[in-house]
Amino acid sequence: MQFRIEFIKSRPDHSYVLARQLVQSDFALSESPTLGGAAIVRAVTHPRAIKPDGSHDYSLFAFNFVSVSDASRFSVGQVVELVP
Repeated sequence: MQFRIEFIKSRPDHSYVLARQLVQSDFALSESPTLGGAAIVRAVTHPRAIKPDGSHDYSLFAFNFVSVSDASRFSVGQVVELVP
């Protein structure tokens, strides 16, 4: 399933991306999920994003990387594959 990277944050103790799901569908993460080939933490959150109509934007997800340095492999606008 594909996601477009919308925001990247990297700090010394952790890094994450905000990514938009391009085609909505349900998913569950396995024991070792990856995003764009990078290992991610097995927990996904929805940031507090609001659509122009005022409703909650459920197509935006936050993915935390297992390795802080993996954030440097991504760029805003890049389309990546989630392997749940």
